[in-house]
Amino acid sequence: MISTVIADPAYLVREGFKTIIKSSQKITLIGEITKKEELQPKLKSLKPDILVIDADFTDFLEVEELSIIMKSFPNTRVLAISDYHKKEIILKIISIGVLGYLTKECQKDEILSAIESVSKGEKFFCSKILDIILNDKLNETKDDSELTEREIEIVRLIAEKYSNQEIAEKLFISIHTVYTHRKNIMKKLKLKSPVELILYAIDSGII
Repeated sequence: MISTVIADPAYLVREGFKTIIKSSQKITLIGEITKKEELQPKLKSLKPDILVIDADFTDFLEVEELSIIMKSFPNTRVLAISDYHKKEIILKIISIGVLGYLTKECQKDEILSAIESVSKGEKFFCSKILDIILNDKLNETKDDSELTEREIEIVRLIAEKYSNQEIAEKLFISIHTVYTHRKNIMKKLKLKSPVELILYAIDSGII
């Protein structure tokens, strides 16, 4: 069973989440957190596989505080749920290592799939989140910006968290060539950060 804790100050959100979890034979809810002061002690005592957390940080938890929590409990993977869809915030949350990101508009099947994927160490971003981050980029992409087979291979390895040195060794090319490919890929796709590149790899089916 995938042990899960929900951290959200909203009663209705927690109750809705509990109802969804009860429909699964693979996931169990072992705790609820309503205040950020409860996070450290409850995660320490419960040791859940998954922390599902409210990502609307204005009234609950700052991104930097979540980053500290994640470093303190590396065996607990994080799935963020939000109804606040600002692109910059989404990228910031993903950049600290959050594996999954959903909106509060997601349906039951997508939520359960996200929990199962994140529990395996896999990334899961709902279609709404991918649309917010990538649609404007993909709409700008022209025919002459298609990636070569080598560039696609490098995007796949980057998304799988290989370092530049490891990519160079795996493909038998120099690290300078890897840097050049990365620069060209980012320019072709009109992307600004490694996070956007990883999301592109997911959305385009490269990984």
